Amino acid sequence: MVIKSMANDANIYCDESRYSNPNDPYLVIGAVKCLRDKKYSIVGELNEIKRQYGIGGEFGWKSASRNKGDFYKAVIDWFVGCDGLLFRCVVVNKDDLWSSDNEDGFYVAYHQLLYHWLVAGNTYHVYLDKKKNSRQRRVDTLRKKTERYMPSGCRLACMEEVESRECALVQVADLLIGCMGYEWNSHTDASKYPDASPFKVELCDYLAHKLGRPSLRFSTWASEPKFNVFAFGK
Repeated sequence: MVIKSMANDANIYCDESRYSNPNDPYLVIGAVKCLRDKKYSIVGELNEIKRQYGIGGEFGWKSASRNKGDFYKAVIDWFVGCDGLLFRCVVVNKDDLWSSDNEDGFYVAYHQLLYHWLVAGNTYHVYLDKKKNSRQRRVDTLRKKTERYMPSGCRLACMEEVESRECALVQVADLLIGCMGYEWNSHTDASKYPDASPFKVELCDYLAHKLGRPSLRFSTWASEPKFNVFAFGK
């Protein structure tokens, strides 16, 4: 697969998984990235897949089910084959966030996600899934922290919240990090979670197979372009 350079203006669509669940040791914060001028063609391809499978509204990890199984696998096939759409996530043991509370941990994890994905000379537009009950001015604080530690020559054109139901690429990010969170928190292990969703276990296996991995419990070199995973913590 040939990965084209992500030069000039790029969009980054972010989401988070397992963040507030006290029973899961790992949280996952992740995003998909594309060139800004390729966004409409990429979303158009995704909308065509939705049309083919009769999916009219929002999709994501929570709604992944057997009756929509062919659609979810088609989205994974499409993502893996889409040279213009890249993925990165940070998998974090919540005990190792070096922070005073969950909200501070949010900033630590997002720094790890974004800082090592930004390229000098590029301009970025960052969109976060809007969350209920988050601290006021959370995005303003994150933007200031991101701008303070950006690589030299980068510019952050915007950082704002969006409704996931209105943003298809946030939904793609949600699906991919949902798979990662399910695997890393051992929900794919029937001995630990006998009531886990068989289809979601199957979907995790399907994504791993498409990536050429035995499972989704892996990390990559920082230079990995298509499906980049940074894991820290025990």
